[in-house]
Amino acid sequence: METVSSAAPPDPTQTPEGKGPLSKEVTYYAALWSVGQVRVRELKKKGKVLPLYYLEVPGYPRGAFLALPQSFAQPRLGQTIGFSHAPRTDEQAVLKGHLYYIRHLEPHLWERAPYLHLRGRLAAVDLEEGRLQVEVRPNPGGKLRAPFTLTLLAPLSLLEALPPVGSGVYLEGEVRPRSGRLVVRRWEPARLWDDPQ
Repeated sequence: METVSSAAPPDPTQTPEGKGPLSKEVTYYAALWSVGQVRVRELKKKGKVLPLYYLEVPGYPRGAFLALPQSFAQPRLGQTIGFSHAPRTDEQAVLKGHLYYIRHLEPHLWERAPYLHLRGRLAAVDLEEGRLQVEVRPNPGGKLRAPFTLTLLAPLSLLEALPPVGSGVYLEGEVRPRSGRLVVRRWEPARLWDDPQ
């Protein structure tokens, strides 16, 4: 797998020198749009029973938990809704872990779900295995405090067309039903706020 060394990214709490507020066109981000039913389960913690609201999405793997804010989810229990979550994957490109919600999706966007889109730095490409890795770094003033890497699957023709490792990329894709793997269908070059001048 072709990889790039991950030098420590700049301090995410500092605005880049000589630059004003960041434009959305140069920020790092990763979002997965999903449509499912609002569910609740009880979590016992220190002798207390706490409600844990989540989005149940048919075809997503058991290891992925799509959390929802209680204030939003409680009055919508049992209803079908669309939400955007911050995805995480394992090394096999399978959705995993506790996915934090980003925002509620308006109904006219539901037909695109499951829809993956992200902007990050290409960290590795493996033509043999048909996958790539993209690093998503914190943005100055953003909520993300540490970088993370997503492993994604892609067709060979797309992998061969990618720019060199270390380049900024914008990717779109989807979740494979049942396996829960994230697959890239489209890419384009992207500028990122921490690109060398």
